Amino acid sequence: MSRSGFQKSVRMFHKFSEETMRRRGGNQEGREGVAALAAIDAVLKAERLFDGSLLEPLAAFTNLLQSAQLPPEFGDYSLGDALLAIEDAHAELRQNDEQRWEFAPELAAESTSALADFTPKPAAPSASGSEHASKLRRFVLEAAAQASPGAAVVVGALGAPELPLAELAARFQHLTLSDLDLTELEELTRRAIPEQHRERVKLERYDVTGSYVAFAAEVETAVRSAKDEGAAEQALLALLQSYDVSAGSAGLSAIEEKPELAISAMLLSELGRGYGPCIASALERRGFNGARASSGPLSQALTLLRCLVVQHHVQALLRRAKSAVLISAVSQVELPAAPAGARPRHDEAPEPHDLLEVERLAERLPEIAEIKAEQSWEWHQAPPPGAEKRSLLTLVEAVLV
Repeated sequence: MSRSGFQKSVRMFHKFSEETMRRRGGNQEGREGVAALAAIDAVLKAERLFDGSLLEPLAAFTNLLQSAQLPPEFGDYSLGDALLAIEDAHAELRQNDEQRWEFAPELAAESTSALADFTPKPAAPSASGSEHASKLRRFVLEAAAQASPGAAVVVGALGAPELPLAELAARFQHLTLSDLDLTELEELTRRAIPEQHRERVKLERYDVTGSYVAFAAEVETAVRSAKDEGAAEQALLALLQSYDVSAGSAGLSAIEEKPELAISAMLLSELGRGYGPCIASALERRGFNGARASSGPLSQALTLLRCLVVQHHVQALLRRAKSAVLISAVSQVELPAAPAGARPRHDEAPEPHDLLEVERLAERLPEIAEIKAEQSWEWHQAPPPGAEKRSLLTLVEAVLV
């Protein structure tokens, strides 16, 4: 996708919105929308950096483009396309600056202790006969059957215990499983893969964001050296806004050869979830208010950073594997309690919360992606024992590209 093509689409819609406002008048929300389009246009001209306050209007605009409600000349660019265009404009704006960040995915054993905020407990498997587990397994196995039986990579393997790891190890000559916790990967391998196939399995301690260790160190330095709470927040904002890794740098594995199949399951919405807790922990160690990480400018900047690393992972799947399965939670909603044995009522639920800043997984795929198969399903999760009796409904989508 060309940056100029998306920029043309933004300019056309900006002009159309201004003319509509002039003829019909407009409210505050409309004026803010026009101002956001002007700011996005300035970003694409490499006149300013994109910031977290523009992410919501950008996602709304690309959602409108994808909805086919506008004339064809506007294009059907996705949020993934838009983020890549913005990244290209950022590279032009920063062309004389020294590179600050690097994609550094391989982790030394001693770095694990610094990643407490980024290593949640492995996901509990859903019941083996559950609809979610059955559909996830079936989608992965059907994709695997279409791939040559060479090498396969499962990134973030601890996030989806429902994966058919035994079948994958039996089919592929080499199977790499990666995640942040090598000990848990070893336990997963012993539990899920028969001994006769374990020699085909390689385990990697690998950070698919390529940023966790550097992020934790930079946050600690920024907060520790700040003279007061306000200075700490400004230093953290500057750190978040300095992120300059390109999507083309992102990887899937230390193995250089392209795998026949890469699998990313139930990982996408979890990427970068530890950034906020990492900042909150650092602020609290200094005696500052850790809640600053979940509100105001810091929260917007963190959302943008997470959005970028998610897009980088999508790009890595497309560029660094011959084919890829991407399965992700897309939205979630808490459902009110229902009588025993009854299914929760959707009509009483609040609006779903988008986990990827979009309504559909396809909106995170750039135009270079060729979708060969796709599926979606709802995942009902009962509350854990002792918790408030509200179940969680998650929309899960899967694509083979």
